[in-house]
Amino acid sequence: MIELGFPGSLAIMDFEKSLMLGKHFLIGTVELPPYIEIRKRHQNGTVIEIDGFVHQIIRFLSKKFSFTFEYIESASDGSCNNNTCNGLIGMLIRGEIDFIATGLAMTLSRSHVIDFTFPFESDPINLLVPYPRKNSTLGSILDPFQYKVWIMIVVSLIVCAYVLSWFGYFQTRWFSGDTINSFDGKREHVRRRGKIADHIMFLLSVLVNPGYHVSPGCGEAFRVLVAGWCLSAIVISNSYNQSIKSFLMLPTYKPVIGSLDELTENSEYSFVVKKYSSIWANMIEAETGPFAKMGNILRNNPENSLETLDDIKDLVINKKRVLGQFSSSNLVTVEEDLKTTGECHLYGTEKPFDEHRISFGIPKNSHIKNHFLSHEIMWLKQSGLLEHWKKSYWPRKNRCSAPISTQPSSKNEKLTFNYLSGAFLLLAVGLGTSFVAFVAELFTHQCCRRAKRSNNSSKSTTSAFSALEITE
Repeated sequence: MIELGFPGSLAIMDFEKSLMLGKHFLIGTVELPPYIEIRKRHQNGTVIEIDGFVHQIIRFLSKKFSFTFEYIESASDGSCNNNTCNGLIGMLIRGEIDFIATGLAMTLSRSHVIDFTFPFESDPINLLVPYPRKNSTLGSILDPFQYKVWIMIVVSLIVCAYVLSWFGYFQTRWFSGDTINSFDGKREHVRRRGKIADHIMFLLSVLVNPGYHVSPGCGEAFRVLVAGWCLSAIVISNSYNQSIKSFLMLPTYKPVIGSLDELTENSEYSFVVKKYSSIWANMIEAETGPFAKMGNILRNNPENSLETLDDIKDLVINKKRVLGQFSSSNLVTVEEDLKTTGECHLYGTEKPFDEHRISFGIPKNSHIKNHFLSHEIMWLKQSGLLEHWKKSYWPRKNRCSAPISTQPSSKNEKLTFNYLSGAFLLLAVGLGTSFVAFVAELFTHQCCRRAKRSNNSSKSTTSAFSALEITE
């Protein structure tokens, strides 16, 4: 049997473990719920009471390895520029703290000056925006059908009304037993080639009430076309009636800003971010892409790089700012506002524009480097304790933070032209059949007129002969 072991690494880890036992550590932190929540501070600014997901990890390690600790608070994570570092990063490099424990993101620029442990969380980054606006009821009335369907209905209505108008004109002119000269008041009716507006109103009434009565004086072509329109109207009206209720009862919402790309093209809202955070640093350092655009905006508008995040609700709602930060932090903000007001004012966008891995920050080449702390974090992750603590501190989904896309889409699905193509096919068949009926009706009428004229001629000839015989 072969035993696999790494005695050198185990020896280093045991050595690092011995460095932790009974020691007192200065831990740099920044308040960033749900990772770190500072509950109470002393008058001089020192942290007295603290809680959060990261604090639970520190507490567990301190009990396991019998070390003590105290938190040193900073205003920001920090960044480096021209070999000068500020915030927690600068404090760590100068030796003012032993390591960093907060929602510290692992970035390339930071890895050049400090080391990171094994990541204990991966957090998406999204935008905090005003809660999506509810669509108007007027818009909901038109929502059951796709715009192509509405266009087809209007076009079909106009075409059918025009065809009915011409049918009426030809029937009055050709199928009437009187000559045009004997029309009296009908002459103007013939010249107008039918009343299109009257036929549009007639077809609309059939669309609303498919059982509309057709007067017996109409021709067969007229009846066939109206029959085709009735069949299509039954399909269209029933489809609309089945869908309109769901659109009125289940309102849809439109996000003010849905993604970072939309924000770059929006002139009403502007992007803000906490200064010296990992999000801020990535955008300032970016040279191409959307991050570079946002970086230029931040450089040109220094007021959009916030020193602190005091009144986030007022910032987003009244000042029309869109805040970029960790999705977990946005969830906390949304939940706190819901608890305070009982209404939905804030919303975290569904589509994240980046994702950062979170870990502890330690000095370069530190004795408590990857071997020991990373080993303990991996053990906590595999044991399920990290997930257990996460469930305790991460806000649960509520009616304000639930993604809008989770609303039942099947009940609010717009009916496209593909769904209703059969109804318009019926109408096309009815239109074609009506033309055939009109030609047949015209042919029959002409035959009848010729037969009638022939009979009249025969009668006239017979009468003439009879009159001649009487005269003789």
